[in-house]
Amino acid sequence: MKTPGEQFNAAVGRQLRAEIAAAGSSIAAMAREIGIARSALDNYVTGKRAIPVPVVYAVSTALDVEPHVVLNRAEERLRAEGGRHIATVTPLHPRTDVPGRRQDESEVAFESPLAHDDDTDDLYD
Repeated sequence: MKTPGEQFNAAVGRQLRAEIAAAGSSIAAMAREIGIARSALDNYVTGKRAIPVPVVYAVSTALDVEPHVVLNRAEERLRAEGGRHIATVTPLHPRTDVPGRRQDESEVAFESPLAHDDDTDDLYD
């Protein structure tokens, strides 16, 4: 009997395989594109081995699909295949009150008129 984690891993593998096929690619071509051995990718998509997060990310990026979308589809697939509901993947939506990556600005925690060599470290004596 597979653990819930193993069941979800297998569902993610089946979903990755479906996403690859839907894009008109093959396991061998995708493995070449993301730079891993075909046999390794085959083991991941068949559920024989646990899928590393970087592999999910690489395949998703190559297919131009967000990784969380693949995981969400895998959860739906698992439910549709009659597996028990073992995990909930909550999609994260960008918050409007938090600047995005393109709005990053360098910030200074504090400014001091003292030069670094004049600082005191009396808390550590």
